[in-house]
Amino acid sequence: MEFWRTILGLARRKRVGLPLVGLALLGAAAVFFLVPPRYLASTSMVLTTPPAGGTTDPAKPLGRSNPLLQFSDGLRTTAGILILSMNTEAVAAELGVVKDGPIELTINDGRTNPGMLGILMNGPFVYVEVRSDSADLSRAVMARTQSRLRAELIRRQETLGAPVSTFIGLVEVVPPAYPVMDRSGTWKAMGGTAFLVVVLGLGAAYAVERRRVFRHSSSGGGRPEEPSPATVEIPADRDGGADRDDRDDQGEPGEPDERGEEPESGEEPESGEGCEGREEQTV
Repeated sequence: MEFWRTILGLARRKRVGLPLVGLALLGAAAVFFLVPPRYLASTSMVLTTPPAGGTTDPAKPLGRSNPLLQFSDGLRTTAGILILSMNTEAVAAELGVVKDGPIELTINDGRTNPGMLGILMNGPFVYVEVRSDSADLSRAVMARTQSRLRAELIRRQETLGAPVSTFIGLVEVVPPAYPVMDRSGTWKAMGGTAFLVVVLGLGAAYAVERRRVFRHSSSGGGRPEEPSPATVEIPADRDGGADRDDRDDQGEPGEPDERGEEPESGEEPESGEGCEGREEQTV
């Protein structure tokens, strides 16, 4: 608890809090200009059955059919096969996408698109998303990806020996528009930089404060210790105490001091020798 009190106290100081805020804003501004924006291109496609259906002649019992149309889930299984085949390193390299490179390619059934969450379970969708540092590059990768999807779908149907009249089609539901600028990554980098500057600044200020307190206490300049009740001296009264001290120094009149001598006094002693002396003088 003491640590957080110290941190809060340091943040409230003008010579600590204001410079940290200024450095955080400068760091965030530098990140805004240094981190380039990303350009997003996306499209949504759906698989469709041919107009003639899944067989060449439905009236004939031995008519040829498309094996990809014989699944119980319809075209959703075919869409899943197509998505899995496109999410391989070989296909990504063919499209110009390398690992940890400037291009990010996403191919799925639309689960990463918030606008498709409500209809995700109702159709065999294929969602494609491309992010890169250039708008033209995003458009080029998007075009290559769509062509590769259609070619992969045709190749698999030909491999299975499906009649051409029963081929499944791939239709664009939302055609790819011009890539839009996406600064979400830039904002995240700006926030992280500002937070890091504040944390490091407060940590440095705390270290300096603790070092100053340690030096002050080690040099003997710390807070003096309070005396214990047994060693507390009660001061005497101003008037009565002073009179008692004077009487103690001078001694009581008429009483011998430590050397056995009587104190000087203006009054004559009332002893026996004194009385006899006065009587003799009178006679």
